[in-house]
Order: sequence, then structure tokens, then C-alpha cells
Amino acid sequence: MRNFTLPVMLLVIVFTSSSFTKLPDDDNGHYKNNGYFFAILNGNMFEMRDDDKYRAELINKTGTMSNSSSGLSRVANSLIFYGNEFKDEKGKLFDENIDFEYTFDEGSLGEPKDLKIEIHYDMHDYYQIPELTKFVVKNITWSEDRREFIMSADFDCRMRRWGFPAESQPVVRLKGRMVNINVTAPAWIKIKDPRQVAGN
Repeated sequence: MRNFTLPVMLLVIVFTSSSFTKLPDDDNGHYKNNGYFFAILNGNMFEMRDDDKYRAELINKTGTMSNSSSGLSRVANSLIFYGNEFKDEKGKLFDENIDFEYTFDEGSLGEPKDLKIEIHYDMHDYYQIPELTKFVVKNITWSEDRREFIMSADFDCRMRRWGFPAESQPVVRLKGRMVNINVTAPAWIKIKDPRQVAGN
């Protein structure tokens, strides 16, 4: 009986641990469907679109969030998770998405530098309040060819809606998790040693 129970339990875990359908990534690897993304915005579940659920890749950026005039080049991790499309009362298309970007520090774990989070949701745009934002990279595992890695992270932050004056705009809470997200590292991105992990 024990020999039969273990395989059944493993199958249940496999089928319930992924929120993404087993759709293949697109031919160019720009849009992806593998992994797990869960986000709640002000008590409401962020619903992912059915296909091409996210984009995740390392990109070259100029400057940093704290000193954009420095002209220094940096590598950033760009993660965009796509929700549904809607039309406003004028028929203009509105794409819902949650956009994360931070300086990629050679695969370090923990809280990243230069974090930027933006949300386009329910016909409004939101940005994070830095002192009320927590984003923690929990795990990074590189592929053998060093052209991609799998990452996991948790986030919990307060977001303010764009508008003037800023202090009077509504504040919402974004909380969630990403697990086994596939991030592409294009050949033109310069990285020291992608197998380096913080603490090793």
C-alpha cells in the first residue's frame, strides 16, 4: 500500500503546484508560460492571460535609479507579467500587467538594488512606495550554457496610483510570489560568473 501511495501523492503535488498551463514558450523565447506567478492586488487576484503569460530577460540599462545621470551601464532583470486586455469607454485598449525591474547583481539573493515596480490594472497605473516595498529573490539556478536561469521571489509592497497631488492618490497593496520563472540571458549581456550565488 505504501508503494502505491507515494507515487499518487507525487502526482498530486506536480499537478497542483503549477498555476500555468503546459503551453510551450514562443519560438523566439520572448514570451513564456512555464513557472508559477501569484499576485493579489488590494484583495483581488491578478488574473493572467491564457497564453504568453510573461517576459523575463536580462537587459542593459544606463545609469541607476538613484543616479541616472551617471551614465554607467548596468545589467537589469526585467520581468513583465501580463493580465487581461480591456477597452475603456472610448474604445482605447488597456493591457493589464505587473512590471518588475532591478539591478542584476551577478546572481545575488535577497533584496535587490534599484527596484522599480509598476502596475497597470483596472484602467489605472500604480508605482511602488519605496519605503513600503519588499521584494526578495529567494533562489537562482543557472542552465549549463549560462543563457538562462530559473528564479523565485516573494514580494509585498504598497503601490500609489499615478496622479497629482501624489499624497492624495489611493494606495493599494500588492503581495505575491513567483516560482521557477525562466529568465533569458542574451549573448550580448556581460555577466561575470552566472553560477555565482550570494553566500557561496
